[in-house]
Parts: sequence; C-alpha cells; structure tokens
Amino acid sequence: MPISHFFLMTLYSVIVSLFFAILWRRNRREQVKLLLQMFLGLVGGALLVAWIMYPFPSGPPTPFP
Repeated sequence: MPISHFFLMTLYSVIVSLFFAILWRRNRREQVKLLLQMFLGLVGGALLVAWIMYPFPSGPPTPFP
C-alpha cells in the first residue's frame, strides 16, 4: 500500500508542531494551543498553495508546431 503525500505532509506537520510546542511553551494548555495553531497553519497553508497552483500545468511547456 503506497503512502500518500497528504498523509506524509500531515505526519510531518504533527511532528514539527509537537516539537516546537514542547520546546517553546511550558504550560500544557499553551502547548496544545500552539500545536493546533501550527498544525492548522502548516496543513492549511499547504492546501492553500496547492489550490492556487492547481490551474497551472505541471509539466514543461509544449513546443509550438
């Protein structure tokens, strides 16, 4: 079963958010708040950029005949 890019992006976002939440905040409530903010920012930002890039072609330009 191949692993999807979305799953890997989500896993990366969870790990990075958890790391920085533990590193930057002392209180558990603040850690959870920062974790959620960073996670939603990373995943939401990536989906927003993907949505903006969707209409553009993914390959090299075709030569004129």
